[in-house]
Amino acid sequence: MKQHTYSSDVSNYELSFIRDWVAAITNSQPQPDAQDAWKKRIPAGLPISFQYGDRSSSEVMETAKWKSESGCWVDGKRAHTLTSTDTGLVITVEIIEYTNFPAVEWVIHFENSSENEIPAISKVSAIDLLWQTPGVVPILHRSRGSDERPDDFEYMSDSLHQLRMPSRTIHMDSGAGDTPLKQAKDGRSSVDWLPFFNLQSEDDGLAIAVGWTGQWMADFIHDGTGNVQVKAGMEFIDLKLEPGESIRTPRILALYWQDNPIHGENILRQFMLAYHNPQEDGKPAIAPFSHGSWGGSVTAEHMELIKKIKDHDLPYDYYWIDAGWYGTGTEPCPDVFHGDWGVTGDWQVNTNRHPNGLKPIRDAAREAGMKFLLWIEPLRATYNTPVTLEHPEWFLSLTGEPAQPGESLLLNLGHPGGCQWAIETVSKLVDEIGIDCYREDYNFFGSQQCFLRNDPPGRQGITEIRFVEGLYKFWDELLRRHPGLLIDNCASGGRRIDLETCSRSIALWRTDYNCFAPVNHDALQVHSAGLAHWVPLSGTSPMAEPYDTYGFRSALSAASSFCIDEFGLAKKDDNDPDAWTWHRKMMVEFLRVRPYWYGDYYPLMSCSLKADTWMAYQLNRSDLAEGVVAAFRRKESPLTTADFNLKGLVPNAGYEVEDIDTSEKWQIVSTDQGDANLNITIPTQRAAKLLFYHKIRE
Repeated sequence: MKQHTYSSDVSNYELSFIRDWVAAITNSQPQPDAQDAWKKRIPAGLPISFQYGDRSSSEVMETAKWKSESGCWVDGKRAHTLTSTDTGLVITVEIIEYTNFPAVEWVIHFENSSENEIPAISKVSAIDLLWQTPGVVPILHRSRGSDERPDDFEYMSDSLHQLRMPSRTIHMDSGAGDTPLKQAKDGRSSVDWLPFFNLQSEDDGLAIAVGWTGQWMADFIHDGTGNVQVKAGMEFIDLKLEPGESIRTPRILALYWQDNPIHGENILRQFMLAYHNPQEDGKPAIAPFSHGSWGGSVTAEHMELIKKIKDHDLPYDYYWIDAGWYGTGTEPCPDVFHGDWGVTGDWQVNTNRHPNGLKPIRDAAREAGMKFLLWIEPLRATYNTPVTLEHPEWFLSLTGEPAQPGESLLLNLGHPGGCQWAIETVSKLVDEIGIDCYREDYNFFGSQQCFLRNDPPGRQGITEIRFVEGLYKFWDELLRRHPGLLIDNCASGGRRIDLETCSRSIALWRTDYNCFAPVNHDALQVHSAGLAHWVPLSGTSPMAEPYDTYGFRSALSAASSFCIDEFGLAKKDDNDPDAWTWHRKMMVEFLRVRPYWYGDYYPLMSCSLKADTWMAYQLNRSDLAEGVVAAFRRKESPLTTADFNLKGLVPNAGYEVEDIDTSEKWQIVSTDQGDANLNITIPTQRAAKLLFYHKIRE
């Protein structure tokens, strides 16, 4: 029987596949043991395409004389640069390969190096690759995006084959979202679909990610014989570059794997942690456990909450202040459904709610052992706030027409002045208040419509490109100025999760589905399980009432916002000590589970919302020889017991398993393939188990 590989362990064959392919693309020195296995799967040549005037990229690149430069290995990676010029158009492809991962990524730059007008650039596919698997029906693994739905991030697998029609095309884009602007594109990168995919042939495949915090598209085109054309890039681009002007395309990641798609996705998880994740002291940042509090609440209420957190010894990492703390409004702003929190653009502390500013709250939080997190939304401004009147040239309207009173405007990060204003405004708040985590929200629906309506004639896509480039400049400058600053990436929930944003931030509120209680806690299981295939670190709120252990465990993820005022506990007069004990117990559970999200992820059940089944997954740290299993018996499941096959264990080793609810411990033994059977019994419906395991030390 073949031993299947599920863990993130990388084989020499996987490494050589990518290494040899990169050597062929860049004309760099191949390895002495080069096998050119990639030729069985990918035709020779750069895997990109575009239209240059009336000429295709194949024509342009056929006659191009490419100059290739390769850098030295630094921190496990090496950069290559390919450059070519054609009638004033300079094409530069920046390529990065890695020593320990079978991964390669690239970005294309186009520049008009002449003093004259050149033909238009259009139909740019940042990846255009033929994946050759003759005689095999490929399978595409993917996840939904974040659109306030119970099935956000649902993981699914689709055969690229249709009954009686062997050819099939699967088209995806970042989406329109379930909004009044459904007919228009949303312009944020993970609304309908997450920009991470895994294309499986029979026993190998290619994981692909798109890094573009705007409107992207992807097509997987199966010709019916086993060959799949993969095309992805920015969805709307048709423009002439002005003399001296340059643009960039989306970043593309391609990661090769053999044997099992879960193995490929676990390699991807570890790659993301190493190279596309915020870092602290050379290691992946610790995803925070936060107490979320409303910014519209007055200072005294925050002080009371912090005192209760301290008095009850609740081990939070951060004190989180959300929207409503700014502006000049005098009316109460008690929650997200009332008040003027949506009037943005004036980022001074509202002294009617916080007479002495936010520093006293920050200081109290730090005295209680917590860092400070603050919500800011600099990219959206309400017309009539001072900055929109002083600098109307910095803002874009949704319609492309002059702004109207009360209208939400988009800060044009492509405008140098607008981008610098964002940098200086947020940087000043970080310094003056003492912000440890900057939570950036982006509640602008229909960004793509806004971009297109503000494009000059003959320049489709330029507004979006400059905006996206400006966003990266904005975040990179904040991180440069404030070492150790953590960025929380929010956009009406997790509507902005992609390769580039993951490199700079963590999505601590991955879906706005959790904004509207009561939630279906089975949906939170789907959110955690689906996103975990691609992105190791994310967060949400369990929205759990006291004693609802099932609800709390349903939202387990690397980060969490678990609030004592959500369910009214903070308003009690401490007359329910058992509720405080339960709350603290849940926090201890979370902190014990959190390190395992940095390991390998194994789905033990399908990612489904069905109420009559179980949901289960395993998190395994092979470096520690330990892990955890989370299992959920849903409210309509008739089954009291289930068997699961654990993976990624040390072969032929004994493990001790602990049920933290009963303190029961027992032993299991792994097979020579590193798996083991685990039987779990859950006597009642809508109940959950957490089972920790570790290798028995010899």
